Amino acid sequence: MKRKRHALFAMKAPCGNCPFLREGAIALGPGRLDGIIAGLLQDDYSIFHCHKTVHHITKGGEWVADEDGNEQYVPSGHESACVGALVYSLKAGRPPVSLRLALMTGDVTYDALMAQDTLILDPPQEPQA
Repeated sequence: MKRKRHALFAMKAPCGNCPFLREGAIALGPGRLDGIIAGLLQDDYSIFHCHKTVHHITKGGEWVADEDGNEQYVPSGHESACVGALVYSLKAGRPPVSLRLALMTGDVTYDALMAQDTLILDPPQEPQA
């Protein structure tokens, strides 16, 4: 019997305007993509959710203000991981824990993700010593 795939890994390809696309990416505010990437690479316990699932009218979570008035996203549990972010993290050699587990359990395959490789931005190369 086939297991039902978890919503987190339901997406198979990046959205048409995924912020990680080389071409056609959604316009973000100055520094926003750099901040997303920094978060991806420094914390392998977090995952970047697809913007289309976060802002989904019925399945998305909600934005609530914290005590300082800053909006924080509270996930609904129906969000999917951003495929562009997953591929980017693999290319950078920093996949999040949840992706590593999904790869081990077969919820997603490396080959399926990396089939999107040419669509997704490349991480900066480390200078050679």
